[in-house]
Amino acid sequence: MIKQGSRNFGTPCGVRIAVLSGYYDIPLDFHEVLEDGIDVREFDWIDFTAENVHIANAHSHRFVETLFDDYCVPEDGVKNLTDTDLWILISDRAPKPLAPIMPYVVFATDYIQRYVPEIMPRESFGKIDMPSIQTVRAANAVIVTTPHTKEDVISYVGVPAQKVHLAPMDFDPTVFPILADTKLDSDPYFIWPTNPTEHKNHIRAFDALQRYYEKLDGKLRAKIVGPNSLRMNPEHEIPEKILDIPYIKKLRGMIEASESLQQNIDFMGELSDAAYAQTLSGAQFLWHPTIIDNGTFAVAEAAWFRCPSLVSGYPQMHYIGNRFAIPMEFFNPRSVPEMAESLKEMETKAGRVRMALPSREDLSQHSWQRYAAEYWAMLKGIAP
Repeated sequence: MIKQGSRNFGTPCGVRIAVLSGYYDIPLDFHEVLEDGIDVREFDWIDFTAENVHIANAHSHRFVETLFDDYCVPEDGVKNLTDTDLWILISDRAPKPLAPIMPYVVFATDYIQRYVPEIMPRESFGKIDMPSIQTVRAANAVIVTTPHTKEDVISYVGVPAQKVHLAPMDFDPTVFPILADTKLDSDPYFIWPTNPTEHKNHIRAFDALQRYYEKLDGKLRAKIVGPNSLRMNPEHEIPEKILDIPYIKKLRGMIEASESLQQNIDFMGELSDAAYAQTLSGAQFLWHPTIIDNGTFAVAEAAWFRCPSLVSGYPQMHYIGNRFAIPMEFFNPRSVPEMAESLKEMETKAGRVRMALPSREDLSQHSWQRYAAEYWAMLKGIAP
């Protein structure tokens, strides 16, 4: 997007992607960007002292105030990525505050711990997230994709409002195969994309599903998909260290103790793009009972395949719905009765919501190519 946007402005800008070493097959995983002339390097985080920060800046005739004794920098075996003009840190995760030896911008996704503090061990709260928060506070600018996350960066992290910028949110459906027209599955179901982290609200969700099946005579099966989602299935073998995680143990126990959940839930695990598209297109609707996050593009993907969505009514989801003109049904993710009743109501509402979904042509108007120039203009306005 950056490279294309700069071309559109007539000021071509080189782009380099840096990724943690050992996680990717660079030629395979990044073949598209490599073909477009974008350099890809691997790096490791290394410690960097405050004294080293002053030395590095002195070489560039700069002076910065160091607020901490210890920092980190990316070590790439070349020049520690200092042969660039600006760093953009995608997500705010760093093991220590990022050393201020280069101008940098942080792309911040969400601050779930503000609303769901239990995602972190009590004894680690304020420690695990502190290096990231310190990195964001010291950034030249912060980029977000939803207004609510922008407010979190200002009021929770403590970044001055003038340094926080709302980027255009795009949608790219090109990873999915082109399917022939499909019909809804003859064995009706809804799809629940998730992973076993606490802000995904599984305990209330399983309680709501049990209520839906046992008290409301729910007719639809639930197909659970997503990374590591099989860990919640008590019939799936997992390493002892994962089984000992209290949250995982709790979820598996809930399934084991409920006949209705065992009979009506299909754990499908992480699917290929093709299998996910097929499963999505055959679903009555998509269910998203998460408490809060930065919003999920799963609802846009669902709309692409003519699948309506029933989602938690937190601000980011309303924003995504408004931005992409996707009608959705909402519920309170902290109310088990309301969650169950909304599932039952969706049995009859899904068809009407499906009819109101935007066309693929309309969704395609939100491609990254369309917003590339706008994104570049934003970067030009915030780059030092």
